[in-house]
Amino acid sequence: MAKSRFWFQAHWLIGITVGVLLALMGFTGAMMSFQDPILAALNADARTVEAKGDRLAMPALYERAQTEAQRMGAIVRTVTVPGATDGAVRVLFLTGPSETVRYLNPYTGDWLNGGARGEKFFEIVEEVHRGLITDRLAGEYVGRRVVDIAAILLVAMVATGLYLRWPRRTTNWRAWFVIDRKLRGRGFLYSMHAVIGTYVLPLLLLSALTGLYFAYAWYGDILKKLAGVPPVAEEQMKGKALVAPDIEKVWVSFEQATGSQALGDVAVRFPKKDEEPLRIQYLLADSPHATALNTIKIDPSDSQILSHEKYAEKQTGARLLASMLSIHKGGYFGLVGTIALMLSSLALPLFMITGWMMYLDRRKVEERARKRQAASAATA
Repeated sequence: MAKSRFWFQAHWLIGITVGVLLALMGFTGAMMSFQDPILAALNADARTVEAKGDRLAMPALYERAQTEAQRMGAIVRTVTVPGATDGAVRVLFLTGPSETVRYLNPYTGDWLNGGARGEKFFEIVEEVHRGLITDRLAGEYVGRRVVDIAAILLVAMVATGLYLRWPRRTTNWRAWFVIDRKLRGRGFLYSMHAVIGTYVLPLLLLSALTGLYFAYAWYGDILKKLAGVPPVAEEQMKGKALVAPDIEKVWVSFEQATGSQALGDVAVRFPKKDEEPLRIQYLLADSPHATALNTIKIDPSDSQILSHEKYAEKQTGARLLASMLSIHKGGYFGLVGTIALMLSSLALPLFMITGWMMYLDRRKVEERARKRQAASAATA
């Protein structure tokens, strides 16, 4: 009995201290579940170009991006060439902590108007989800650390919740999966809280544990070691200062590495700090899914390839790590997975509301009991 009370107190304490924060994380996470298709639909007209002639090669596209960056007082972070022949090139610029997205016609080299409708909104949603928007307000990572700790506490809340709702008869499936509609008040709230928790428990664990991969380097390093992913490229970059890459030579190295393969999307991510390699991620035209990414890491100082990670050659663990963001959002499991992760995220606000309702109701009951005891003591 004492043990159950301890776990109840632990579950309750986590719920009333970080419940609102977890609800906010869940709500914003659910909002981003269909971010990509929503943005594609909003900007369908601006992100589509007429496929006429040959597309400009990456060096020419980068040159135009660099010219625009100088005009904006920004730096080029990523240039993404879509696999679709009628798709516009996406260029991500960095101006301090801020990001700006522009779209480029790969056939004419002209900058397109629009194409980023809704991106600022989702950028703010992501900042709230990852760091309570403190990065934008103060340029600090305090909010991210708070969110990271909340993710750890979510794991603890799931564990304590499972312990508390374990029925006396484990084979009674109705106790696990059916809300008792005959109950009223706190009893009904508990039944709904517990049963819905049973359904989303593995999904919430998945969200929390995959989210921690992006939060703590040591956690990611452990998973990489377990998956047998050596940080070869990063080790070779130690002690090297940031230099402007020779995009002509970089692209020659990339084309030699990929040969005559039919490619899908190709994204070049340029380094922005010392000891950081240039990364080129690409999909094959026949890739099994959108996260089957191949990654080439290049030393920007001499344009030599440091590593070439091919998705098809990776072990299962390494494939999962390469798709971690997609797993976190549910897209790795297709449309059903995305919807399931979205619904589990929306369950967090529900848990906060029902948890607080049960807590306040319990306080009222305890307060009435104390008053009755006081009245009985006064009349005795």
